[in-house]
Amino acid sequence: MEFNPRRLGVKTIDAVVYALVLTGVVFVLTATVSVAAGGGLPGAKWLMFFLGFTMLAYASLKLRPKAAWKGGGDDGGLFSGSDEPIGIEKLVGGLLDRVLPPALRPEPNERPSSGTKLFLAAVCILATSFVMEVVFGINY
Repeated sequence: MEFNPRRLGVKTIDAVVYALVLTGVVFVLTATVSVAAGGGLPGAKWLMFFLGFTMLAYASLKLRPKAAWKGGGDDGGLFSGSDEPIGIEKLVGGLLDRVLPPALRPEPNERPSSGTKLFLAAVCILATSFVMEVVFGINY
């Protein structure tokens, strides 16, 4: 696949929407768990912080290309799209296909890899944890 600068925005829509949806889901889940356990929003902030770093480490491993001796010629990278979407990734992809006009829909080979989407989501989760502490003053 050759690089087309005009389609860069279209290629990243999927990753940005996935990151925002996953950040929202993680916030709701961690806030629910933390409030139920009696920790309130500071507990949710800490859960998001540790979960964000864990996801960042896992996404970094997923972004590594497959070794050549394992048969990984062109697999891996930012816009490989060679892995099958599952879970929230599949849900967001289906939602975007229904909402976006055909000219803005990324083709299956143009979609970012799941590692790229997860990396961006981890950065958004860490940024949300940071904003909760610095902007909203949610501290222990």
